[in-house]
Amino acid sequence: MVEHGPEAVVHCQTIGWEGVPLERMLREGTRLPLFVDNGASSLGQAEMWFGAGRGHRDAVVALIGSGVGAAVMIDGSPYRGAAGGAGEWGHTTSRVGGAPCRCGSRGCLESYVGATALLERYGAAGGPAEAGEEAALAGLLADPSEAAAALREDVAEHLGAGIADLVNLFSPEKIIIGGWAGLLIGGRMLDRIVAAAAAYALRRPFARTSIELCHLGPEAVAVGAATLPLAHLLDGGEPAGARWPGGGPRGIMTY
Repeated sequence: MVEHGPEAVVHCQTIGWEGVPLERMLREGTRLPLFVDNGASSLGQAEMWFGAGRGHRDAVVALIGSGVGAAVMIDGSPYRGAAGGAGEWGHTTSRVGGAPCRCGSRGCLESYVGATALLERYGAAGGPAEAGEEAALAGLLADPSEAAAALREDVAEHLGAGIADLVNLFSPEKIIIGGWAGLLIGGRMLDRIVAAAAAYALRRPFARTSIELCHLGPEAVAVGAATLPLAHLLDGGEPAGARWPGGGPRGIMTY
């Protein structure tokens, strides 16, 4: 979570960051002015400007990678909530008293559909060790074994139920699934995910929502990062190429 104020402060419970003054720390090593933002928010902005969200005002853009997050786009802008805490969809409760999550809670959606937790479950079920998360997840999605098939069905059910929560809470025009793991999972199982979402969502808001994959590929967060100076300019800030005190163009960071 990125809290915007006089300077950007980062909170990340999963790795023990509480109020880390990341912008100040970065400024100690560079004279470049900086933008710091959440990766899911950057993905959401990219998809709304250039991808699956173009022409729409209300959408939820899901970022599924090692972890899980979301950007709730309302009237074309990300809803950040108090202190930048909105969009932690991965830490909504999917099962009370369920699997432990790296945030310290139990039963979070991330502990069922995030790539790190999913591959731990695959390994416990006898899945082969792979050299990286992306290769291992691709292997799980292609594995013909009964254990892998059951795990895929469980992922589709949990992800569909999580999407139904977004439908019922926000009634968006679109839900867009992105992130490297989201694109792999959605590319193989989107029909099953949509069917599960339909089973859990209220009928009327679900009928007015479309669910599709991110258009900008697995590196869309970087595209969103590149829009941050332009968004600042459109909001009435200094031109992105302006020379700031200390010299140099703006720097960009997403977390």
